[in-house]
Amino acid sequence: MEVASNRLVYLDNIRNFLVYNVVVLHILQMFAYPLLFWWAVVDQPGSSRVNEALLVAMDVYLMPGLLFIAALFIFPSLKSYTPLEYLKKRFLRLCVPAIVYLFCAGDIFYQILLRRLDGPVPPFAETFLNFWRFFLAMPAVYLSGSEGKLHTVTFNMQHVWFLSLLFFLTLAVVAGSAPFRRQASPPQQADSKRKIITVTVVFALLLGLVHTAVQIIYVIHHIYIGEWLIIGKVLQFPVHKIWTLLALFLFGLYIHKRKWLSRNDIGSWTMWGTLALVFLALYVLLFFFNILPELEGLFLAAAHNMRFENLVPAPPPTLSLQKAFLSSWLLMPLVCVFLLMAFLSFAKRFANQPNAVTSFCSKHSINVYILHYPAVLILQYMFFDVPLPPAVRVILMTVLVIPACLWLSHRLVYPYPKTAIAFFVALKLAALAAGFMFYYFALLALTFISFAGAVYESAKWYRVGRRTGRETASPIE
Repeated sequence: MEVASNRLVYLDNIRNFLVYNVVVLHILQMFAYPLLFWWAVVDQPGSSRVNEALLVAMDVYLMPGLLFIAALFIFPSLKSYTPLEYLKKRFLRLCVPAIVYLFCAGDIFYQILLRRLDGPVPPFAETFLNFWRFFLAMPAVYLSGSEGKLHTVTFNMQHVWFLSLLFFLTLAVVAGSAPFRRQASPPQQADSKRKIITVTVVFALLLGLVHTAVQIIYVIHHIYIGEWLIIGKVLQFPVHKIWTLLALFLFGLYIHKRKWLSRNDIGSWTMWGTLALVFLALYVLLFFFNILPELEGLFLAAAHNMRFENLVPAPPPTLSLQKAFLSSWLLMPLVCVFLLMAFLSFAKRFANQPNAVTSFCSKHSINVYILHYPAVLILQYMFFDVPLPPAVRVILMTVLVIPACLWLSHRLVYPYPKTAIAFFVALKLAALAAGFMFYYFALLALTFISFAGAVYESAKWYRVGRRTGRETASPIE
């Protein structure tokens, strides 16, 4: 970006925080019953409303934040590439890994889920074929989440939906800006701090109103807010979030155009942080005390009805639940916008110095985002019957998954992408012949080997740094 290294450092550090927070979110989903009764591995005794509230809080800012940060990088990156070169680079970085993931690991979720449900588990090859048969049979526009039974194998893009959405949004921005690429931009007067704060607050309020109106329209037309829309079999997004996601993506483009981050004081992190925490506390408390207790009966009924033939009636939503949801719809965009501004101002002040560790994590963040999902699923399955407190299991899985994915990206995926693709595809083909348990133990072994490699190389790097007296280490090699 305009202020090269410094600017990129703190934006990358925000992205690091969000990506590794996604890993924790997926690990924690094991302990959020009945809110996430559909997850592959569900520990009902270990679940709690606190865990559900934590997931509700993370869900507010994680994907909107990643999309917002991605928007800030688009135009600066275009300065180094032609539009076609940039789109090719983004396709290879976003879409190819998503395709490889779906082929190699898209059906792992269902094999583990079917084992958890204690029903008949089809051979791994059959699950794989059903997954892709569903893909071929899908219409051009498909609203997911309407399948009748939990044990039905359906196609969805799982966590890589974000990568496809980001690519198509980037494609739209590059195509829309191409006619103006060679035109010189007239000099702009820097926005004052007061104007930046006013514009941001007004934007947050308007987005809250729009978000609320959209949710009301969904309810009127009986569109379940937990459903996902799949367009053209390649683009998937949550119907209840897409308008907020698009608005924050455009807000990121606007911030770059107005050069807020390079020329302006956007407000103190304490101010934005206080606003964010106040509204976040209201949002989480609303869910904890008003929404989640009333939703429990609905989710328990849904969990039963999606497993068994003897359907039980779901309790009708009460007026108090409707009012609570209405308040949450208005609060959610405000929390998200104020949190993002707090992240920007805080990171610019306190996380703006390059170092080897954060640079290394930034380099591999997208690969960690892609690789962590199957590792999380198999470790959740492994830890399911381990008699440890949920908090301990969450910490152990986090400590295992993140270093393992970083090392695997560092030693295989990033330097040898074609070899990595061939390796994972060959492993998957072998698993289709040998069975799911072969694949499960192979991926489990790969996770632990990668973790051991990460520990060994980190210790070696640390010893070298101590011996040479480095205070700011060079890039990890």
